[in-house]
Amino acid sequence: MRFIHTADWHLGNSLFNIDRTKEFDAFLIWLKATIVETNADALIVAGDIFDVANPPVSARKQYNRFLASLLGTGCRNVIIVGGNHDSGALLDSEKDILDALDIHVVGSLNGISKDNVDDIVFEIKDKDGNALGLCCAVPYAREIELRNYYKEKTEQGELSDSAYSVLYGLAMDAAQKKSEGKNLPVIATGHLYASGLEGRFENAEKEIRCDDGRRTIDDVIGNLGSVHVDVFPKDFSYVALGHIHYTTMVAKNPKVRYSGSPFVLGFDEANLPRHVLAVDVECGKETRVEKIEVPRFFEYRRISGTIGEIKTELKKIRETEIPTFLELYYKREEGTNIHDALSETIRNLPECVAVVNKKPQIESRAGDFFYSDMDSDEVKNLSPEDIFKSLILSKSSIDTDGLSEDEIEKKKDALIKKYLPLFMEVAREVESGESDENN
Repeated sequence: MRFIHTADWHLGNSLFNIDRTKEFDAFLIWLKATIVETNADALIVAGDIFDVANPPVSARKQYNRFLASLLGTGCRNVIIVGGNHDSGALLDSEKDILDALDIHVVGSLNGISKDNVDDIVFEIKDKDGNALGLCCAVPYAREIELRNYYKEKTEQGELSDSAYSVLYGLAMDAAQKKSEGKNLPVIATGHLYASGLEGRFENAEKEIRCDDGRRTIDDVIGNLGSVHVDVFPKDFSYVALGHIHYTTMVAKNPKVRYSGSPFVLGFDEANLPRHVLAVDVECGKETRVEKIEVPRFFEYRRISGTIGEIKTELKKIRETEIPTFLELYYKREEGTNIHDALSETIRNLPECVAVVNKKPQIESRAGDFFYSDMDSDEVKNLSPEDIFKSLILSKSSIDTDGLSEDEIEKKKDALIKKYLPLFMEVAREVESGESDENN
């Protein structure tokens, strides 16, 4: 059985008010062609289909048009699960119609308990209706949903591992019952943060960014943070994950992977390659995974340095056929206004190149709040994370007497780790409209 694993489309996203409709359309056209070229039996989308819980009509149309376009291809199975940015209710609203077309959607675990986990286990079939394998379609799980799966006497710091171990174990049991003794591969999905990632942040996990390119992994509320690879039963032939925006495997296990997002969702990740994964699974054989790089339909680039260094880099930019968007990440210089210093250089950029954001490099110091010496444009372009970090430090008193710089930094990090998650969770709910949906 061959399938395509992708995730984190975030349809409707408008990074710094960029109209990305054509970019999303181009990717979906390319994805359909890739499905046909690879002769994939199934498409697995592991969450965050949309960027917000109430996506614009244009994004919903893109989603539905794409699903309809697959009906004429050899891909006869589509499995979609909700992510933390999605409205589970919205995704599930078309479930009955889509099920009839072998497009299986699990928006949330709402209504799923230990007694009916088999409702999220689906057969993947060939053109003649014969079973090729099974998929345990597990979506993003909120704490209230995971409470159904905690083991008794679970330690406070082990809640995620405990709940997910039970959930995935039950899903595997349900899949094996549905296989009716046939030797079929079983795959699973998930939209979560698994620890032990490879590659970019292997030695700096506290800096890993997920969701919208702005939230760090340390921004997780309570004890529902990272899970370990052991929560996934070893009998799974493959686990298709979403939530992390770059392509990586988990704990050096080639069967547990994030496809990453096909789109740039923050300028800090603009230089990363984008992929979908073509996966071949067969019982008794090693799972094979091919990374297929997604073409860059729009170009995103962050230019960092002093204002003079940025000006030099801007002058090097030449005409290109690909729409190009720039973020200027500059070191603030007393007495120099970046807008005045770069206005003429920006006006002379090629027509297809646009500067969409100018962001100051901020050095947070306890007791200082950086609003005081910044103009309104600089404040406007700060991320919520920058603002909240500065606010926390400015309102906290850290006794630095007799402490080394490393000790001071550790105290500041402890404060931020304690309070930043609370601020960021509120910011995420306001941005995604999640609080309105729940009320």
